[in-house]
Amino acid sequence: MSSSISYLLGNFLGRVLVSYLLVWGVLFLFSRLNWRMAFARSRRWPGILAVLVLALLGMGSAFSRSAAGSGL
Repeated sequence: MSSSISYLLGNFLGRVLVSYLLVWGVLFLFSRLNWRMAFARSRRWPGILAVLVLALLGMGSAFSRSAAGSGL
């Protein structure tokens, strides 16, 4: 039980980190390569929402692939 919780938590935190880096990269380009402005924009609600949506979409696709592979 605890190993599955650890797996889910680690998977989610990893996906949030990668999602944040992707969102920050897009904001960095839209901020005309100003990393401070990109960092400030990523901490506002649209940036946080984009990170969470990307992370949840990634988790959903990973679980749907694993469920399809296991024959569920």
